Amino acid sequence: MLASAYVFRRTPRPSATRRTIVLALAACVVVSGCSTAVVVDAPPTSSACEQILANTPIKLLGQLQRETQPSDAAAVAWGDPPIVLACGVEPITSPTAQVIAVDSIEWIASPIGENDGTVFTTVDTSPVLQVRVPAAYRPEIDAVVDITAALSLDGLS
Repeated sequence: MLASAYVFRRTPRPSATRRTIVLALAACVVVSGCSTAVVVDAPPTSSACEQILANTPIKLLGQLQRETQPSDAAAVAWGDPPIVLACGVEPITSPTAQVIAVDSIEWIASPIGENDGTVFTTVDTSPVLQVRVPAAYRPEIDAVVDITAALSLDGLS
């Protein structure tokens, strides 16, 4: 008598852990875009900057705050392309600079390249603050107005 045997191979199901990881990665991509840290050029955090940075808003111009690198830099970033606030930077001195007053704080506005945005740097404050705003957020001054209001910078000396 001839015996036949059928072997049924069952396809293994992905483990719960593997499914969880895949779902978490998919959620990360959908929700946040899994953005990488923003590399910033800012001095290390000083005690004068700690309080300012601790009071920065979670959202700026509708953009969420992002991680910055190096981690000890006195900077905060929002969105993609990133808006970057740096604290404790060197002051800018230019007799022909465009100066804009927001509340009682004066900012020097310097264009970034031909059409890439604007860098705003505080005048006669300690510490000196700098905000780099890409052209994607035009009018760029809106970021400075929101930061000045959120941080109550009119007390900055």
